[in-house]
Amino acid sequence: MNRALRYGVALTVGLSVAGLVARFGNGDHLLAPSVFLIYAATTSLVVAHRGTWRTFFGTDPDRKQRVLGAVSGGVAGGATSAFVQISVPAATAAFGLMVFGMAITVADFTHRSESTPD
Repeated sequence: MNRALRYGVALTVGLSVAGLVARFGNGDHLLAPSVFLIYAATTSLVVAHRGTWRTFFGTDPDRKQRVLGAVSGGVAGGATSAFVQISVPAATAAFGLMVFGMAITVADFTHRSESTPD
């Protein structure tokens, strides 16, 4: 994807989520910019490596991928529900950080698989 288009999509997503956090948040002024950075960077990484995302999280995973998905989904669900009880903006930031970690892993995998000689 064109770099300018990718960054445009990332900025739109980041600003949208940060705007919702600022609008419905608890008044913490540092949370909205943090959420913007998390979601903009995550969106940019996901869009840049969307082919690898489709491979990892496709419709035909093997057993290890299903187990990993179940464990990570359970941890994410439990942590997100705990954060929602504290604060919805904090839960939004926590979810964004979880997806950001996934995006970094996919980007690293793509980089390593492209630089590894066959």
